[in-house]
Amino acid sequence: MDRLISGVEKPARYVGGEAGSVVKDPASQRLSLALVFPEVYEIAMSHLGLKVLYESLAPRPELAVERVFAPWTDLMDLMDQRGVAPWSLESQRPLGSFDVIGFSLPYELTYTNLLHLLRLAGVPLRRQQRGPEHPLVMAGGPAMVNPEPLADFLDLAVVGEAEELIHPLMDLFIQAKEEGWDRPKLYRQASRIQGVYAPALFEPVYGQGRLQEIKALDPEFPRVRRRIVADLDAHQPPLNRVVPAVKPVHDRVGLEVARGCTRGCRFCQAGYIYRPVRERSPQAVLEAALEGLKLTGLEELALLSLSTGDYSCASELATALMDALAARNVSLSLPSLRVDSLSDELIQQIKRVRKTGFTLAPEAGSMRLRQVINKDLTEEQILDTARRVFALGWNLIKLYFMLGLPTETDQDIAEIGRLCSAVAAQAGKGRGKGPLVHAGLGLFVPKPHTAFQWEAQIDLAEARRRLGVAKAGLGDRRVKAKWNTPEQSILEGVLSRGDRRLSTALELAMRAGCRFDGWSEEFNFPAWMQALQEAGLSAQEYQRARDPGEVLPWEHIDVGLSKEFLLAERARAYGQEPTKDCRAGRCHDCGVCDHKIIKPRLALGGLTPPAPPPPLPPDRMAYRFRLEKTGPARFLGHLETMHHLGRAFRRAGVELAHSQGFHPHALIKSDSALPLGVESLVEVLEVTTLGSHQPERLAQRVNPVLPAGLKLADGRLAAPGEDLREPDEVTYHLFCHQPLDTRRLDDFEQAGELLVVRMSPKGRRVMDLKATIKHMELVEGGLRVVVGRDGGRPKPAEILMAVFGLSQEEAQAARTLKIGARRVEEG
Repeated sequence: MDRLISGVEKPARYVGGEAGSVVKDPASQRLSLALVFPEVYEIAMSHLGLKVLYESLAPRPELAVERVFAPWTDLMDLMDQRGVAPWSLESQRPLGSFDVIGFSLPYELTYTNLLHLLRLAGVPLRRQQRGPEHPLVMAGGPAMVNPEPLADFLDLAVVGEAEELIHPLMDLFIQAKEEGWDRPKLYRQASRIQGVYAPALFEPVYGQGRLQEIKALDPEFPRVRRRIVADLDAHQPPLNRVVPAVKPVHDRVGLEVARGCTRGCRFCQAGYIYRPVRERSPQAVLEAALEGLKLTGLEELALLSLSTGDYSCASELATALMDALAARNVSLSLPSLRVDSLSDELIQQIKRVRKTGFTLAPEAGSMRLRQVINKDLTEEQILDTARRVFALGWNLIKLYFMLGLPTETDQDIAEIGRLCSAVAAQAGKGRGKGPLVHAGLGLFVPKPHTAFQWEAQIDLAEARRRLGVAKAGLGDRRVKAKWNTPEQSILEGVLSRGDRRLSTALELAMRAGCRFDGWSEEFNFPAWMQALQEAGLSAQEYQRARDPGEVLPWEHIDVGLSKEFLLAERARAYGQEPTKDCRAGRCHDCGVCDHKIIKPRLALGGLTPPAPPPPLPPDRMAYRFRLEKTGPARFLGHLETMHHLGRAFRRAGVELAHSQGFHPHALIKSDSALPLGVESLVEVLEVTTLGSHQPERLAQRVNPVLPAGLKLADGRLAAPGEDLREPDEVTYHLFCHQPLDTRRLDDFEQAGELLVVRMSPKGRRVMDLKATIKHMELVEGGLRVVVGRDGGRPKPAEILMAVFGLSQEEAQAARTLKIGARRVEEG
């Protein structure tokens, strides 16, 4: 694995060893489960659902639960060339060797990545091609409210919330494995667990080119009912125990304060499929937040829900949290806020440490269209919120809009630009030259189980035209606009309302090279259109409007919403009639609640704040350590290493001093930035703490919570005014996989110069290796080289390529250890 990843982008994505990960001996386990997220590490490690599953299942002693994520394109290509299967982060176990492969699927544009992972693992793609020697393949997540496009690839799918079904399902898998059940028996037994769907027990019937019926092959299982967790307080929220090796998209402790939203936005699938509203008690959130921050050392806490401002105890909880955390430079973010749920008190709490960004989602520019989608916000409410946010010190507000909503006109689109300019005007004068508003534009995708599931999606030509209309109205220099690729939204629309016939198109697209379809730089729309055509399908067939009497591909998936309710909501949309939030008012009889067990649960007050944290020591003390960076840690970049060290001190309970300014950061620094992939025994680290410590005790506290491969040693108090600068000479020992040519070393010693060109984002740089290499000799097992600073410091791989003629791949695969560092004044 080391040789394979040494030359790829961000190799730390693939090595594991993170603080908080759970590693077990697979030989002693009764069942092995690969938790697979078919996206890159940074996205996967941000996903709340994956954390729920990992932290729930990994502690079970009889289970080996390990994570597998999609390799980025550079590594995926290498794996293809060399026949290497995806491996787990915990034990580097090949994906195809697990008993169960479970995919988390938050959105449809990950489907080709799912197929690539199975293909690379040597697992037959289609359920009917797999035998008892192959892993069981299952999937869960929001996309599984319409599992039909993937049905032919899956043994099982989880529909709904996993906390209460995942453990009985694992028990069933253990029993099936140990008793040697065949797959048909397993499918039937699993289907008895509410929320588990076995596609093999249903058969779609087509006629005249369209779906006519979804036939249940076993009368015991006519439909699949979504699993709902009645009470969130019955389950410990994930504490984000695994600290990511590479900075994730959401680099924070994320805690779900509530699940479900009954505001009733008619386009919003999440608002429908996560009903009813269930709030966690503020005491449970507070305690979990403090414990999660203690376990991880992270610097940001996010309170998560579909509409966090609607949480009944939002202001009370935010105040208690920031009273406990502000002095420790931990910031609070509420990523999902509605304009009409923001109080001044809540905004004040968010800004106490650092302003983490302010995002609002009007969704439509005109009041008329907001009424259609049941986003009943007046323009004055939007502008008043912007005024308050700017007055409290924010310099940027992000606004999100959708194009292509039902009944939309060009006048509605033109209102987007006017509203953005009006929001920017609330900042007043003297705010600098940069934009004050970022406007994000996306294309409406009609989703299953919503009031708009029958609507047409506008085609590509019309999407481009409407995007042009919107852009024409966004010329204000105070407003910066960004937009999603319309072609990606077209594909999302096809997959979200698709049927089983799409399995052929999915496989064709995957074999044509489609992957990472959610990434605009990787998305291949022509290949997708060709795959649909070869499968005898078209995008237009899936974009068209559906008749309310038509059989829909997800008809057998019961998320709890009645068809009558959704049709009534659709009629109210066309009449621009509001539907009020039912959480504390009149029930609209949507069908989800039984009003006994499944019902809205709102948090009550009565929060007991934690004891005030002790005052921070006023004195600052600087300590020096020798830092060892070996093994998997060599793949951490310099900034990543500094972040991990700072967080480890937090996890060890050591208060670090911080810088001043808008974004305070911990005072921790090293004497040099080690090249990626190079190990070292001699890095110098300086850490400034609040209060005094015994240096050796500091290392003893911090080392156990560091990621694998990092270690502090030889601690001492820094001398007053002691300089921390880059060494003038460093000594490397290079361990190569092939013998080095002594004649090339002789040629180098006799040469007058040897120029190396390095290209970087900063431009072209030329270095003379004769000027910078002070000594070089062949030793047992490789090469010893002393490098100075004259004319720049070459990387060890550059020396191997230039002097010994190794290829880039061979040079990067060499193991390099930094064993010495010298400063001129040291003699």
